[in-house]
Amino acid sequence: MAAFSKAQLLAEALRGARFLGVGVAGLAADTAVFTLLHGEGASRAAARLASLLLATGVTWSLNRWLTFHRTGRAPAHELGRYALVALFAQGFNYSLFLVLSALFPAVVPQLLILVSAVSATAISYSGQRLFTFRSARAPAP
Repeated sequence: MAAFSKAQLLAEALRGARFLGVGVAGLAADTAVFTLLHGEGASRAAARLASLLLATGVTWSLNRWLTFHRTGRAPAHELGRYALVALFAQGFNYSLFLVLSALFPAVVPQLLILVSAVSATAISYSGQRLFTFRSARAPAP
């Protein structure tokens, strides 16, 4: 097992903190759009699907700008890789939200959004860090 220097550990901790900050912005967008659409009569499932799509766009642009180094890939290629990871992570997030909504229909849906989003965070970070934003010139870790 490779040992990491203090500088590498600090860099990873800072990257993780920026990722969480971006996640908070994405969660805010997700929750706001969900609340608006659900308040206008959209079902929980439809409102959440739309809000997740918007939140994914927000987090890609912010993560690309703030969290991860440039990969050397074209933005469209990078977005495709981001979408693959997001499909998996947000698919888990969305599925968990639907299950929780079915099990706890009286619970405020915004709380279920928070629980499902937090539950998907490790999946998302791992995929984005190790796949999407891995340098095009570097070998896989």
